[in-house]
Amino acid sequence: MHPELAEKLWLMVFGSGVSKAVLAQWSNQGIRFSSDPETAMGLVQHEGGPCGVLATVQAYVLKYLLFFSDNLGNPEVSDPSFALGQRRFYQSSFAARDDFSSLTEDGKTRALVHAMVEILFLCGTGKRAVVAFIGGVIREQKVDAALEGISVESAIDFQKVLRIITFTSRKDAFNMLLANIPLFRSRLGAMLFLISSLLSRGLDCIQADRDDPSQPLVTAPFGHASQ
Repeated sequence: MHPELAEKLWLMVFGSGVSKAVLAQWSNQGIRFSSDPETAMGLVQHEGGPCGVLATVQAYVLKYLLFFSDNLGNPEVSDPSFALGQRRFYQSSFAARDDFSSLTEDGKTRALVHAMVEILFLCGTGKRAVVAFIGGVIREQKVDAALEGISVESAIDFQKVLRIITFTSRKDAFNMLLANIPLFRSRLGAMLFLISSLLSRGLDCIQADRDDPSQPLVTAPFGHASQ
């Protein structure tokens, strides 16, 4: 990542005086499902800070599990034209799925990836999705082991470890995220998805969207996501 972009991104997200406690919250939150059968559709939250990211992703995950469970194998199901073509989605006779006993781990993973793709393209006004990932972490590796020794405590760390790729194709974005989903399940997953969303929208557009652009997006003292 270019140093200027890394500095701008860091200050926008964390500001200049972020505490180690807040950084720890955001550096130890993956995007992963609960292992408890009673909450198997729910994403697990460890700390209070990243709730804004997880709640948004959770809402879209439920959309795909409830209304598109038969189409999760289609990498372009998040395209608005697909939903428009499914006229039953808008008809009162359409019923949301209410039996999840046959829901597989692969189905949940695909619902998660579809949710991520839709959110990123919405941020990119339907034209693009930017995905941030950790350079040098190969999908065939055990991600937790690959992340050992990697810390994110400054803009310099952003510059060193972050890489970005821009997609204009939902199918390509879906396939990339699906292949690399272990990275987003890892301890840096929530932070990576937040960064991806911000870059998809564009940092200048983010600042223009905000009521008070002088404040960081992650607020002290509890590390909650603002706005």
